Amino acid sequence: MATQVSCKKQVPELKIVQSLAFLAVVLQSALSYTIKQPAVAPEQGVLIGMFFNLAKFSAPAFIFIVGFTLIYHHEKQVRYQSYIFEKVAELIVPYLFWSLIYLTMNHQLHMGEAVQAILLGSAAPHMWYVVMMFQIHLLFPVLFALFHWFRRRVNTRVALYKMLLVFGLLYAGLMWFSAHYVFNGTVLTHTNWLLYTDRTFLFYSFYFVMGGIAAAALPAWRKFVFRHVPVNTFVFLTLFFMVSYELFSFDGLHDIHLQVSTYLKPSMFLYTTSEILLMYALAMTIVHSRTFLYKLLQFVGRFTYGAYLAHLFFLPAGVKLLAVLGVPANSLLYALLLFSLTAVLSIGTISLLTLVPFAGAITGPTAKLKLNLSALSVWPVKMKKQL
Repeated sequence: MATQVSCKKQVPELKIVQSLAFLAVVLQSALSYTIKQPAVAPEQGVLIGMFFNLAKFSAPAFIFIVGFTLIYHHEKQVRYQSYIFEKVAELIVPYLFWSLIYLTMNHQLHMGEAVQAILLGSAAPHMWYVVMMFQIHLLFPVLFALFHWFRRRVNTRVALYKMLLVFGLLYAGLMWFSAHYVFNGTVLTHTNWLLYTDRTFLFYSFYFVMGGIAAAALPAWRKFVFRHVPVNTFVFLTLFFMVSYELFSFDGLHDIHLQVSTYLKPSMFLYTTSEILLMYALAMTIVHSRTFLYKLLQFVGRFTYGAYLAHLFFLPAGVKLLAVLGVPANSLLYALLLFSLTAVLSIGTISLLTLVPFAGAITGPTAKLKLNLSALSVWPVKMKKQL
């Protein structure tokens, strides 16, 4: 069967959510680095932990976007071989490039260790996501068929939301199982068959389904998100204090482990779902505003995959620059400065790399940066006339 991609117009708020999710990933990395530094005061640790929880929507939001995009733009089944070949070229080739970079940086060049790290997504702390996400593409023909089988039998908006609620309850049960038998608070269990469940699609499947339902009922989804902003804000704040309490009470304020805020527990599932709804409402507001922030996030959204892969490569450069400036590495302010530098370096470098041949092998699927050289050439003439 041939690949059938629809010609539907783009959903502008989705790119904004994608940009916000990328920035949240970079913020988590900066906060994780800072909390590990010596002499972090308890009050700074609390602030770092709270900001870390605020940024936890990132990976679930990316999965939501993948589900939304695949269901929204594919109207018929795909030809499996050509589809997988396309995704390998777009996603796996840049993943291999950056994995080798991180393995070289960490001096993990032994063949066996390198292959294992690449297969498991452990070459760097954030690479697990690509391994998990690619499972979605491997399973997409099956997921597509199942989703549309349900969709044909669920003809009303209320029925769609009921389906989401039922799947949410099943997923909450899976998260309960995870919290009791997979993840003990700070590390994964040593039970061999459960060891790598944190990077399997099943344990993040709800967000894909939610994205697919949002795509299938987009007008109703937009109304639902906006209509429930007041209630959802209250729910979000309640859950935020809950997950923060779980974080701070695990080993006390003097020994905060950010790993306690795992995705693999019921409270974090409810929290990140609520936050995705708020981020979607925020994204729609930003789109309607058409301000500089909208244009900036649209620009960032063009390069998020490559910048996501590369950002931990640029984080040490930010650390060195802040050290030269004499900024103490033990506060929330330091983490925010490190986040800003890393984000700018990542997006800036990846956008420039799109200008070189075969850039896709490094950057992944991106929109090529356009340099308006003609505008730059007439700028001095305009300035001369004004003078």
